[in-house]
Amino acid sequence: MNNYGRLIIRGIHRYANARREWLLHEELRPGTVDFKRWPRCDGAIFAGLTTVAFKALAKRTKHLVSCSSSTDPAAMPVVSADNYAIGRLAAEHLLDRRLKHFAFYGDRLGGRQRLAGFQSALQERGFTYSVWDGSNNLNDVSAHRHWPGLLTWVESLPKPVGFMAWDDNSASDLAAACLSAGIIVPDQVAIVSVNNDDIICESAWPPLSSVEVDFARVGYLAARQLDTLLHGGTIAAAERHLMVPPLAVCPRLSTDVQSVDDTALATAIAFIREHARSACSVGDVLKVVPVSRSWLERQFQEKLGRTPHEEIVRVRMEHARRLLMDTGEPIRRIAERCGFSAVQNFNRAFISHEGLSPAAFRRSHLLH
Repeated sequence: MNNYGRLIIRGIHRYANARREWLLHEELRPGTVDFKRWPRCDGAIFAGLTTVAFKALAKRTKHLVSCSSSTDPAAMPVVSADNYAIGRLAAEHLLDRRLKHFAFYGDRLGGRQRLAGFQSALQERGFTYSVWDGSNNLNDVSAHRHWPGLLTWVESLPKPVGFMAWDDNSASDLAAACLSAGIIVPDQVAIVSVNNDDIICESAWPPLSSVEVDFARVGYLAARQLDTLLHGGTIAAAERHLMVPPLAVCPRLSTDVQSVDDTALATAIAFIREHARSACSVGDVLKVVPVSRSWLERQFQEKLGRTPHEEIVRVRMEHARRLLMDTGEPIRRIAERCGFSAVQNFNRAFISHEGLSPAAFRRSHLLH
């Protein structure tokens, strides 16, 4: 089972275990279970079924909830990831690396909402992008029959170029193709993918940055929708399709690049990225970069659209978001780990940057 399936089931378990009213049947997959032997159920949560498997499931189940964004919400309630927001977040991650050339690789049809979000964020900043039009059938990936066409396309693109891949598998395939052709990732090709399956992302070379999708919350909300139906309730029209926003980009080496022309500016950016979580200041940056403060301020504004201090805060807030979502550490301890000597200063900075307090942010990302 992939990361997507594991997390959805985890979310379902969290909902069901809090009530202890359900008997769960898991992984009724076509090919592993005879359709005729599928148990008759009061309800089912599903995604990615073939037409034949769906018809078999529908005959044995009273209520259905889909976790696939391609399902028509008029037919049944749908809870899915917000693919448009995923595309925008991936684009913003690449834009933040100051890249000027962009591309999308993977399942163009299945990823049309991700592509639409990717396109929207780029167009707002005045950028265009290229899309792979060749075959990317996953059944052919291991044979690499698509690599010659893929590499011809990649080599034709202006460098450095930032890629959004449809999912982690597509990104891993792209990274492997680049490695085989001597195309350097991330200096020539930066890659951000989707799903943040750590097994895939960490086994690729270089390890892949990936959008972390809150699939556990998708599963939890799907279970809540199903529970409403099981108790005789109805789902309001506005809630027939619930879309869960992505959590964040989990950065790894595949996007560890800042496309700037000036060596001093690149050094300053790299120093901030490495030291912002400590008690780092603009003065500390100037100690390692032999330029005037006015030059540094001007270059940051022109090339990054923010001041050196704002970049320090941005890196700290990105780290704070991860700690709030992924750990149970006290907020005071998180403030210290993000370079703040006083929790009050951390709270003010976080509210200014995120629009809500650290405690409220943490609560908003917990399953209820």
